[in-house]
Amino acid sequence: MSGWWSKLFGGAKAPDPRPEPLPATAAAAPSRAAVPAPSFGARRPLVGANGELAGFEFRLASSTQRRMQEASDGPAAAAHAIALLSAMRSTLAAGRHALCELPASLLARPAVAEQVPDGAWLAVTGAFEPGESLAGALTQWRTRGVKLGAADGAPEPPGASFVLLRPGADGLNDVLNGCVRWQQTQPARTRVAVDLPGVEAIEQALECGVALAAGRVESGDAAFAQRRTVQPATQRLCQLLNDVVADRDTAHLGAELRADLALSYRLLRSVNSPAVGLSKPIESIEQAVMVLGRGELYRWLSVLLTASGSGRKASRALQEVSLARARLLELLATARGNAPPAAMFTVGLLSMLDALLQVPLAEALQPLQLAEPAREALLSHSGPWWPDLRLAMAIERHELEISEALAAAHGGVDAVLALAEQAWAWSAELSRAQANPA
Repeated sequence: MSGWWSKLFGGAKAPDPRPEPLPATAAAAPSRAAVPAPSFGARRPLVGANGELAGFEFRLASSTQRRMQEASDGPAAAAHAIALLSAMRSTLAAGRHALCELPASLLARPAVAEQVPDGAWLAVTGAFEPGESLAGALTQWRTRGVKLGAADGAPEPPGASFVLLRPGADGLNDVLNGCVRWQQTQPARTRVAVDLPGVEAIEQALECGVALAAGRVESGDAAFAQRRTVQPATQRLCQLLNDVVADRDTAHLGAELRADLALSYRLLRSVNSPAVGLSKPIESIEQAVMVLGRGELYRWLSVLLTASGSGRKASRALQEVSLARARLLELLATARGNAPPAAMFTVGLLSMLDALLQVPLAEALQPLQLAEPAREALLSHSGPWWPDLRLAMAIERHELEISEALAAAHGGVDAVLALAEQAWAWSAELSRAQANPA
């Protein structure tokens, strides 16, 4: 993979086609007789009040949660809780929020309490039993910036600072009404919403005063009641992508790029940035195209295409999620060798184009010349590339039971989750570079 990807985005690392070695516990096939290895399940994006990806909600797989409930006092339950808390550390170290929900009975155990990372958001289920060791833990947590909360209507832990809202029998209205009620009765209490059904619900919750919202970062069923028109800038990017696919000559590509002053300036600024370190400056668009290469130009334009959907509140978070999904599909294809990694990157990137542009996916993809397996995966949910896309979506949705069968071809769920961690780290770095260009 060309180093231009990292250079063009101000230091963000290029997608290395070789996945990092997996830990032995993730790569090895577990024995049926063995106690299940601690697993934290998956992370779900937390969208902040300004539409940014503010952090992640960490959740155990449903099967793991059931095992914990059946044997909450056993060592396996504590091991799973510690694994979940440990998984939050890298997110917190990056300056983002990390939220999880755990039983009070587990958090009160010293072995678990001491593993709570600084700054974690803990939604507590059940009530704490009074005790000196717990009092000491609560004091330590407060000094280390740990925030405690509980679900709306559930017993609150001592010093609660946030409330967890989720849809109930009345769907999203439960979240919206709860948000208004807490704003009126305890305005200082931070509102956090989870399990929201789509990006439109996430945005409604944020507009209502929720500080952090998590759920499916995809368009819901009624997403396009007020459909938007595809903007001219987006149409131009689609045409440029088609020109690259059609192998149009450099002179043609240069002329098309020059017709968009903002795009030309962005390309020249990127290629001539100090991070690239060219001995001589690039003075023409044609030179930039030749230096960059067709593959990297296509990828650069694809990322800009997703960034063109900036007309909605959660667009910044959606862009980062789409990059992470694209990177995960690229890593899966590289590791297994069952599809072109670059093509799978594009599939992942375009799979969220409907949510970003706020138009039906078929309409968003119509101007693009895509390979048939890509079009099958994106539009008819079929074909040879669909299983990997479905796997990535299942991981994001916390549908880990569904993903088990799909992940078998990639070494199991834990192996896929290890690659997903790499993908999230890569997308965060790239998003920072895009937000702060050199």
